[in-house]
Amino acid sequence: MIDKRKNHSKVLDMAEEELHAIGEVKDVSLSINKFNKIRYPQPRHYIAKDVIRIRRKLNVSQAVFAYLLNASESTIKKWETGVKEPGGANCRLLQIIETNGTEVLQTGDNSS
Repeated sequence: MIDKRKNHSKVLDMAEEELHAIGEVKDVSLSINKFNKIRYPQPRHYIAKDVIRIRRKLNVSQAVFAYLLNASESTIKKWETGVKEPGGANCRLLQIIETNGTEVLQTGDNSS
């Protein structure tokens, strides 16, 4: 049987740790939302030339790039021609790939 007090203690410890981190912020009027934005800033905005640059840096076709991003080839073409721009999660994924390469996409499961 799991000791609920022990798990509860871990949760309290984690909460206390976060409260101490918040307490270290100089401006105490800083909201949790703003604090999280400092810790986890929004991804940069990517436009057509950025998408092309990243894909070419990886030396892959639009089809392969689409596969890596779990997107359609049509989407990649639209991004690269400026018809559409990547948003939200796609910008974060582009940022991760741009910074760390495609190796970060590997799951470690080589059984396939």
